[in-house]
Amino acid sequence: MSARQRRVCALSCATLAIGLLLALLGAGSARALSAPTPWNGVNPFHCTIQNAGQGTTVPDPGADPYCVRFDKTNQNVTGLGLVDFLSKEPARVAAAVPKCFYYQEDHWRGSLIQSDRQTVLYEFVGHYFFNKATGDGGVWVKGFTVAGHTFDPRMLPGFPPQWDPYFGPGTGGVITHDDVPADPSCEAQASES
Repeated sequence: MSARQRRVCALSCATLAIGLLLALLGAGSARALSAPTPWNGVNPFHCTIQNAGQGTTVPDPGADPYCVRFDKTNQNVTGLGLVDFLSKEPARVAAAVPKCFYYQEDHWRGSLIQSDRQTVLYEFVGHYFFNKATGDGGVWVKGFTVAGHTFDPRMLPGFPPQWDPYFGPGTGGVITHDDVPADPSCEAQASES
């Protein structure tokens, strides 16, 4: 595969990855009442970060805040790591959705051949959260590269223009306010803490 073909493939895969993240947060939704604000990826909750590795389970799946770390660096083509990754995402999302308070750290890497760093298509470290008591959610990335070159997430199709001030080449983060559906039971849980 030529360098140009790798860049096109990498951009397509990165667009898919960030598109999934934007969809998770409801990016660009018209219902937000407050303007977005910058976020540096720091965990907003007092919680133990549970390491799920490349899997889907953690020692305390009932925790809420549910704070988890994933290793998503095995998204290769030749070893079908990308297929394995995609098959695990529904279980990861299903574990998070019912929670009131969620924080995730992960390291993404997609490559043609897992053991060959020269075939890395995209890579970044991400942090995400939602808080159903306040209606807030956030996404933060660093080290965003496509085919070994720093990439500006603002160049992705569908990137919300209101987030532009908070991102730049390879990095950035934003908190949306009033954009995650609030849950009265989560508000009660937050006031009990």
